[in-house]
Amino acid sequence: MANIGYNEIFRKFIHVLSAIIPLSHIYVFKEKIDMILFLSLMLIFCFFIEYARNNSKANKVFKKYLFFMMRNFEKKGNLTGATWVFVGSLFSIIIVPSPFCIIALFFLSVGDTFAAIIGIKYPYFKIGEKTLSGSLACFIACLGVSLIFNQILDIEILIIGALVASIAELISFNINDNVSIPLFSGCSMYIVSMII
Repeated sequence: MANIGYNEIFRKFIHVLSAIIPLSHIYVFKEKIDMILFLSLMLIFCFFIEYARNNSKANKVFKKYLFFMMRNFEKKGNLTGATWVFVGSLFSIIIVPSPFCIIALFFLSVGDTFAAIIGIKYPYFKIGEKTLSGSLACFIACLGVSLIFNQILDIEILIIGALVASIAELISFNINDNVSIPLFSGCSMYIVSMII
């Protein structure tokens, strides 16, 4: 049983707050085009921040206040997880119809968070940098959050979506999992809904 560092707890706390994205689609930006415009503006803002942190005095602010929770590759100038969340969210809203995209974005915010926390705390059956224990936690969390926010989808569709989200979190597709989790799980639920 491993300890979870303060930096990881803080990082995952912020990650779970990304649930505000699907909640915004449910309660604020109900039309798809409005949500796309909102996420596009947020993504532009994120890219501005990414540029600023790598090319200006703002870098000192990042080093002082945010470096403790950043991954090594992010410290070297690669895009942060927060930016990738908005990339994944925007493409999911564009490509995946509602309500599948909404459920898939909850998978991202909640499932990915539980996968990381449980995978670090109970690192059983490692596969590369990930663990099957984390994937099981991801599946359970995805299924749980989908049952809370789902209004119309059959349980079979939710189970398949949660399973695909867990696999996308576990396996490296050379795509950031903040993009692969909502896209793959959302598309899988949509395709299955057309079959059954």
